[in-house]
Amino acid sequence: MSIIDYFAMKIVPKMYRGKGALHPAATGELGFGVRCIREYDVNIFFLRGEKHLVAIDAGYKDYPKLMEKCSRIGVDPADVTDLFLTHVDPDHAGGLDARCVDSFKNARIYLGKLEENYLTNTWHRKKIGPFVMKNSVQISKGYRLLEDEETVMLEDLKITSLLVPGHTLGHSAYLVNDRLLFTGDSLAINDTGGYCFFDIFNLDSDLNKKSLWYLKERMADYDIKAVFTSHNGWTEDVKGAFAHVDTIPIISKANPFDKTAPYDCFDDQE
Repeated sequence: MSIIDYFAMKIVPKMYRGKGALHPAATGELGFGVRCIREYDVNIFFLRGEKHLVAIDAGYKDYPKLMEKCSRIGVDPADVTDLFLTHVDPDHAGGLDARCVDSFKNARIYLGKLEENYLTNTWHRKKIGPFVMKNSVQISKGYRLLEDEETVMLEDLKITSLLVPGHTLGHSAYLVNDRLLFTGDSLAINDTGGYCFFDIFNLDSDLNKKSLWYLKERMADYDIKAVFTSHNGWTEDVKGAFAHVDTIPIISKANPFDKTAPYDCFDDQE
């Protein structure tokens, strides 16, 4: 097991128990035609168009309940035509790893141009003390690299890639049909609004804050109906979603980020 996989699957669950940091949406239909499954602490989102089935992210490597949870929401991963990665951390891109079951075998893959540097290990993911973490995901199938503000038209689905560096340097958000915003790991939300994502996971939190301010300004030109995060659910309070983006949450068991979050998000019962 690589250092980054060990961190994601062994360290993070223990570190964040009882702190309310991670509260993904439950598996099911959310709103505005968006469905999701929950894999431990993260969501995969699905949108169905007239001729395309789109996924936002691919979840963990060989997640054991992938097929069962997808069946609950009427989705077959093999039917996904287009899959957009916010970034290539193992909890978001692990489901595409070349050494794992190819559940999304018919999907065209998209990711931000700069994010490819983690797939090639040109850039390291993060350094914590003496430990240098590199990406652990290997994607063997072809993928399309997207520029900032590049739009992919899929019949009735318009998907625009938005570079939001900070969590990783190539992290992308996605704007669907100019009204649904998927922010990946750039934003954490609770009942008081949205914040910069948690510092320990970010490559550069100051850059992430700047990116969120810029994203907020860009979204002012659109009639956004909902904001979807990868680890903290979703909200229709679009203004509130950007209320505290210059603040990095400081959390503890005595001061949980989200008091309604599961005590242990990795206790995968739902």
